[in-house]
Amino acid sequence: MLGFVRTLARIVFGWAVASLAAGLVTVLFVDIDVLAGPLDRLPKTLSETFDLALLAATHIAIFASVFVLITAVISEWFSIRTLAFYLLVGIAIAFLGFSVQYASEVAGQPTILNNYAVKAFMTVGFAGGFVYWLSAGQFAGRAPQPENHLLAASASGTARENDEESSEVVITRPPNPDERPRWRMPALERLRFANRTSRADPDAADGDDPSTRAD
Repeated sequence: MLGFVRTLARIVFGWAVASLAAGLVTVLFVDIDVLAGPLDRLPKTLSETFDLALLAATHIAIFASVFVLITAVISEWFSIRTLAFYLLVGIAIAFLGFSVQYASEVAGQPTILNNYAVKAFMTVGFAGGFVYWLSAGQFAGRAPQPENHLLAASASGTARENDEESSEVVITRPPNPDERPRWRMPALERLRFANRTSRADPDAADGDDPSTRAD
C-alpha cells in the first residue's frame, strides 16, 4: 500500500511540474519579449509572467490529465524509463491540443495553422515530456534486473575462480612392491651407535678384517 501511495504521489508531482513547464514555455512563445523591458519593471514583469504561466499550466493540466493517466499506467506497468517514450508522448499530447484548437476555430477568424504555432506546440510538448521524465518517468515501475544468463556466467566464473584458488597440485609415486620401508635413524642416534660399535670391536674400528689376520 505504501508503494502505491509513493507511486501515485510521484505521478501527480510529475504531472504538475510538467504542466507548469509547458505553461511557462507557452507564455514565452506568446510574448517572446517578456524580459525585454526596463530593469525597474523586471519584478512586475516576472510576476505577470508567472501568473500567466500558472493560468496556461492549469488549462494544459486539465486537458492532458486523461492522457497523462493513461501514459502513467502504461509506463508503470511495463517499467518504461526511456526518455524517448515520454518525449513522444509529450509531443503527441501537444499535437492533440493543437488539433483541438484548430477544430474549434470560427470561420473568418485568425487561424493558428502556421509554422510558428506548430513549432510552439511541439516545443511545449517536448518540454512537458522532458520535465515529466526528469521528475517521475525515469523512476517508473521496477528497476531492471540483470539477465539470467549474465547471472549464470557470473556465478560460474566465481565458482571457477574459487576452484582455482583452492586447488592443489599433488605428485604421487606409485608404490614399488620390491621396495622395503627404510628405517631412518636420527643423526645423533647414528653417532652414538657408531661409538658403541667402535668400542665393542676395536679391530673393526681400525679397519682390520678378522678373516685376513694370520693365525
